Amino acid sequence: MNTVKGFTLIELLIVMVLIGLISGMAMLSMGTADPRQQQKLEAERLIKLLELASQEAMVRGDILGLELFSKGYRFAIIENQKWRQESTDMVFRPRTVMPKILLALDVMKQTVTLTPEPIQASTPHPQVIFLPDGDMELFNIKLTLQDSDSIFVVSNTQNDGLVISTQHKL
Repeated sequence: MNTVKGFTLIELLIVMVLIGLISGMAMLSMGTADPRQQQKLEAERLIKLLELASQEAMVRGDILGLELFSKGYRFAIIENQKWRQESTDMVFRPRTVMPKILLALDVMKQTVTLTPEPIQASTPHPQVIFLPDGDMELFNIKLTLQDSDSIFVVSNTQNDGLVISTQHKL
């Protein structure tokens, strides 16, 4: 009788899910320790969401938008020639940033004035648009941290696409 020793695919998947859950809980428990690390994590989350929104616009064939506020952001979609807040996909839910982090936006090298947060039940007015062909405007989203001289910048560049860089306050 041949007996094959090893793990089944389901056993491997269960172990991977458990490792992911444990890692996620560890990250959440460490999350409040270092504000600069939180600032970096927020920049990384934002860039991943922007990449996902661009891909989602291409897959759906719809136009998606990102509306930024100084204390958060939300995604929007065009429906019947009007913008509405994206509410069907929890990945694109409205988000607020950590209290000490502030957002700033430059679109096409022009500074955009951001309100602190959205007005309840207001129609979105996205500043960054994701087109179905994968195209989007050039922008810089700056994540500044109070009482710190570091700034993380999420940019859409002509040559490199979406990137994160760091700057220092002058």
